[in-house]
Amino acid sequence: MNDLDAKLKILLQRLTLSAAVMPANLLEEREAFLHPRFPRRGKSPVFRYENASSQWTDLDPALPLESINAPDEIVEIYREKQRELDITKRMFAAVGSDKFTPLCIELFGAPTPEDASKAREVLVQHAAAAPLTQICSAKNFAEILETRLAQLGIAMKVVLRAAMATRISVDAALRVINLNQHALFAPQAIQRLLVHERDAHAGRIHNGACLPWGIFSMGTAGYREAEEGLAVYLERRSGHLYPFQEKIYAGRCLAVYLSLSAGFAEVFEELRVYFDEKTAYAIVERIKRGLADTSRSGALTKEFHYYTGPLKVRSFLNRKGNLKTLMGGKIAFKHANVIAKLVQQGLIDTSKWVFPLEAADDSNAAPAAKKLK
Repeated sequence: MNDLDAKLKILLQRLTLSAAVMPANLLEEREAFLHPRFPRRGKSPVFRYENASSQWTDLDPALPLESINAPDEIVEIYREKQRELDITKRMFAAVGSDKFTPLCIELFGAPTPEDASKAREVLVQHAAAAPLTQICSAKNFAEILETRLAQLGIAMKVVLRAAMATRISVDAALRVINLNQHALFAPQAIQRLLVHERDAHAGRIHNGACLPWGIFSMGTAGYREAEEGLAVYLERRSGHLYPFQEKIYAGRCLAVYLSLSAGFAEVFEELRVYFDEKTAYAIVERIKRGLADTSRSGALTKEFHYYTGPLKVRSFLNRKGNLKTLMGGKIAFKHANVIAKLVQQGLIDTSKWVFPLEAADDSNAAPAAKKLK
């Protein structure tokens, strides 16, 4: 690994979003809000964080760009990432403060009124969809996921974690898939998550690692909407995206939109029109991470990407975009043309790339590519 990628990996290991916005009192506040006999039931949570703004003062997001010998397009991609890392550092330092949400919007964007309106339509369409019965343990799911990754030759670890705000997270820098050891999964959800985590996330990390530059496996600037969009797009194309999960994605988008002008309790009550209590709370909790007094407006805005991302994937493909090129690494939509150019120039060995079955009919990618099964 060259000096540039080594520094990028170190920075990404420190700038771990899930850890920075994980409230220290997450379970306590959840129980207080949902417990029918607690006097604080229905009162917006007040989150505490171990993350301190002072711990980020010595973090230098500058990358040794002078050390790279690469085409100009690649140098510019690293330069974009350096700017993103600087915003990320400032966002982490702002956890629990009023500066957090504006920095989230600068980094991830925010849903439009039209996005929110369309999300409501999905929620109404799937109003009757109910949660699935969850019977599979995280340990069993980890074993299934490890087996599938090994079969494809994708070198990633699956690690059970005791403290996670979400059920699953992927660490691209360390090439690790983290599972909440307390989570349970429905059989249908396991098939969906194999597409989401293995085909999309692990597949893009693996393909990006086949490039000479580490940024393509660790994530270019602005990659997240394409990342989650592609994952959900493949879920739908494979037939594993069931109605209740469609509701979840639409609910996250609507909750982000509402949270930018409302507090936790108000957004929760809005979502209760469409969801049971536990699900509505889980969605709003996920979006209000990073705030201290959640009765105030604000949000971790990246959660709307699960809804808008698939729409942008379809738009990308309608403009003659190549699905296999989009699978060429953890890239933003705008970087797909760079991947295509590098392939044409013979600068990328695509013989070890893997693709989901949904990309099998795309004739513009490497002929030696494998299919994910």
